[in-house]
Amino acid sequence: MKSELTIYLLEDNSDDVYLFKQLLANDKAINYSTLETDSLDGLHKLINAIVPDILVIDLNIRESIGLDTLVEVRKFSLDIPIIVLTGNDDEIGIQAIQLGAQDYLLKSEINASTLKRAIQFAKERLILYSALGQLATRDKLTMLHNRAAFDEKLEAIESDFLRYEVTYSVLMLDINNFKPINDTYGHLVGDKILQHIGHRLQMFNRANDFVGRFGGDEFVLIVPKVDNDEKLQRLIANKRKVLNGQYAVQSITGEILNIPISIAIGGGIRGINAFSPKELISIADLNMYKDKALNAAKQESGNNNCFSKKD
Repeated sequence: MKSELTIYLLEDNSDDVYLFKQLLANDKAINYSTLETDSLDGLHKLINAIVPDILVIDLNIRESIGLDTLVEVRKFSLDIPIIVLTGNDDEIGIQAIQLGAQDYLLKSEINASTLKRAIQFAKERLILYSALGQLATRDKLTMLHNRAAFDEKLEAIESDFLRYEVTYSVLMLDINNFKPINDTYGHLVGDKILQHIGHRLQMFNRANDFVGRFGGDEFVLIVPKVDNDEKLQRLIANKRKVLNGQYAVQSITGEILNIPISIAIGGGIRGINAFSPKELISIADLNMYKDKALNAAKQESGNNNCFSKKD
């Protein structure tokens, strides 16, 4: 039985589209399914509908020329391997790889063998680069995305907002009364709490949501397609339900501790509450601290018994 491989081809020359498909036809091992488009907007819509295995893009199309085409595609291409097609200029191809493509092919030298080999190598290279990239963009304690990854994701989703008006929300999360936990039980217990929260955030999120550790006991979420306050409040309520509660951890002496945790959460929506990514982060952060102050006031007037050993 043949394996299946989906390719999206960005090409505005109908003759080149025909030749491309002919080179991949009648393969004995793989069934190549190719969908073509002649515009960046068309490619973006295809990716939004179904994520392909490979992108093959001509650098020179009617609306974009040269490496700018690759830069635009990478803004919405997620983690899809990219092969660029260029004329007779190896230097442009090498620069394309430096800018994030996995391989390049000179149109004058393409044949069935070189094309199929490039497709296979592009997939393998992306897997390798992704594995190496995880080391630089992951928080070592929680294995969530780190601040550098957050900045990169925010830039990408802001580009989508400006080009396609795809709204998004940023949520800032902070653990209430985290310092007393560290002071009472030590940083080992505090680290375990951070790991547990990171695990819950990873488990209970949609595939397109970004989850990261902002620093210390602060976490951050980027959630696409939140376009009104009602959706935002439902999202925040859902995160409270998932994260608030008792966390069982073992102390350095071997005691099983049952620690109640609550999370302060604040959010904002791009284009509604804020008109730049920087302003959006500030608003989400401000709303988080308002929520933290409200929690402190409730705790002061209520039960002050924060910690207990597990029965």
